[in-house]
Amino acid sequence: MPLAGGAVALVVTLTLWLSNMSRVPYEDALPTVGAVLALVGLAVLALRLVAGGWARAGLMSGVAAVYILYLPVAVFAVSPSAWMRGGLLLMGGVAAVLAARRIPREAPGVLAVNRKINLILVPIVIGIAGVVLLRQIDLERHRPAPDQAFAAFDGEASATSPDVWHLIFDRYGNNATLGGAYGYDNSAFLSALRKRGFAVNEEAFSNYQRTGHSVASTLNASYLDRLSSSAQAADWVPIYRSLTSSQALRFFERQGYETVFAGSWWNPTRRSGLADRNINYRAVPELGRLVLGQSAIGFALAQTGLAYGDGRGDQCRRATYKFEQLRELADEGSRKYVFAHFLVPHPPFVLNADGSCRSLAKATASSRRDNYVAQIEYANREALRLIDAILAGPRPAVIVLHSDEGPWPEPFVGDERFLGRDPVAVDWAGLNARQLAEKMGILMAIRHVDGAPAPAPASPINVYPQIINAYFSGKGVEPAPRHYVFESDAALYRFKDVTRELN
Repeated sequence: MPLAGGAVALVVTLTLWLSNMSRVPYEDALPTVGAVLALVGLAVLALRLVAGGWARAGLMSGVAAVYILYLPVAVFAVSPSAWMRGGLLLMGGVAAVLAARRIPREAPGVLAVNRKINLILVPIVIGIAGVVLLRQIDLERHRPAPDQAFAAFDGEASATSPDVWHLIFDRYGNNATLGGAYGYDNSAFLSALRKRGFAVNEEAFSNYQRTGHSVASTLNASYLDRLSSSAQAADWVPIYRSLTSSQALRFFERQGYETVFAGSWWNPTRRSGLADRNINYRAVPELGRLVLGQSAIGFALAQTGLAYGDGRGDQCRRATYKFEQLRELADEGSRKYVFAHFLVPHPPFVLNADGSCRSLAKATASSRRDNYVAQIEYANREALRLIDAILAGPRPAVIVLHSDEGPWPEPFVGDERFLGRDPVAVDWAGLNARQLAEKMGILMAIRHVDGAPAPAPASPINVYPQIINAYFSGKGVEPAPRHYVFESDAALYRFKDVTRELN
């Protein structure tokens, strides 16, 4: 049986999943595992044409899998230079071809080698798979289901109930932060919102300091205490599932609305299995991104700037694509609930103010302030274009525009030029009042259907109670706005109340 290639690929994929299991749920991991095995199967079929037999094709696929999935890890570890890495991988490729050519062609010889390789690799795969299964079972025992952890929204749509557009611009600071930390006056944008009928809360703070906690609490109109009673301390998955399977999505599904989920490259908002429609651009599941990123194929795609290899370019084009798609959606006459999460002005800094892509060289040469402000100005312009398209559309709509967290304060900043390298370990409970205000001060604005003046939500957790009560016959009580920080990535559910410090 031609198992070598699949066995090597499974060892790599399952090992990566095992080390990231607290962030990658099985519903996202298993499709990647299946896709990897399918690609290996196609490779075996192709190699069969030149190998002369299935056993030899399997061994050749094993050599190819070792080269593609294992050699780059060693090469990247010893060399920081792209040119040297390319040269070493080229030499490794030649060695792999020579090794494949030395595989015996005669049936007795190739079958003997294949049998030995299978007897080595298959038990390893079974062992790793067993560890993965046991770990997954243990984690799932402590993971509450989102529909059980949070109460369903109490309300019902009527013939006059409007569309709801919920737009989140990640790490968009409030006016005090933009002026104090970045020397940028955002008053023109806030005035443009008010002219369009928005109520703006210039003193709003996020309910939690990071996106996962903040958006999960917003979309479920609840604080996260219910998760803390059962979830393991460092397990992000209950929070992530609360994002993609939120009570907000469930409510509008029950009301017969078309639900639209416009996500980012970040796995928790990449897509929702509950939504009727997902809008995204070249978004790869987290485990697939990890496998591709450490492979020779990923290296080649990155060096050539081809699709799925240029993370910065894809991130730039993703923002533009989503705005275009949402403007087109605004012209549709069906009832709709739209949730859109934009990783703008969130790093990496890939956009110029005019919407063109910001090169790595320019982002590196520019100050953090200039990089961030360029994306603020891009977000402002595109947000107003989208808002105008919604207001010109055929359906009445409530539009919510806010941020889930503010920018990270100095000195708690990683590398903001590349995807996923900006977070660093922080003692969140030890931040001073100024740092807390910068991290949790956010944009918060809402436009009701008639554009009449009305108070903006006090904090993100109040968004849906306000909308359900106003337009869907809800009678719920809005939660009192409180503000928390979780202590660290090792204590995701141990919270410190920082409401007094912020106020």
